[in-house]
Amino acid sequence: MARREQENKVLFGFSDLYIGTYSVNDETGEVTMGQPYHQTGAVGFSPEGQGNNYTFHADNVSYFSNYTTGNYEGDLVVARFDDEFRKLFLGDIELEDGGIAEIKNAVKPNIYMMYEVMGDKGPERVIWYNGTLGFINKETATIEDEVEVQTETIAVSLSGDNKTGMTKVTYGKDKDGFATLFKNPPAPKLPGASE
Repeated sequence: MARREQENKVLFGFSDLYIGTYSVNDETGEVTMGQPYHQTGAVGFSPEGQGNNYTFHADNVSYFSNYTTGNYEGDLVVARFDDEFRKLFLGDIELEDGGIAEIKNAVKPNIYMMYEVMGDKGPERVIWYNGTLGFINKETATIEDEVEVQTETIAVSLSGDNKTGMTKVTYGKDKDGFATLFKNPPAPKLPGASE
């Protein structure tokens, strides 16, 4: 099948990072998605699929083989995570004197994540469903001959929606969902599924 003319051949860049809370009703499986928070200073994201290959041997050959997909795991890199981000998604607490305290074993909400990438034909926007965040890792270093910016990194695990199986959705600039994604992110829903 030939590639459509409007599809990107290559992708590059990373910007417009949004994160929001992602909660699921245990009885109905209904998803509630919180207001998206715009985290500035997006540098990069490196998701890698996690899966397992199962092979059954019979008649001296590989008789049956199956590859199961699991989570995506990767590092999210930004210039610096905002204090508001830390309070909303990592359980940090603002103290009376204005300090931001990291709390050991804080309860963190599940999240969804959105961003934009560029392509040779135009931008694409992506939403990932049902993720968890690790700790912020950062380095500090002395200034030498020139200032070198030190970024911050957080581990992200994205398991996808349990009811629909949807892990992520990508929208090209010509798709209806592209323009509304960051303002009104859609809960996961497969075509033809009832409300």
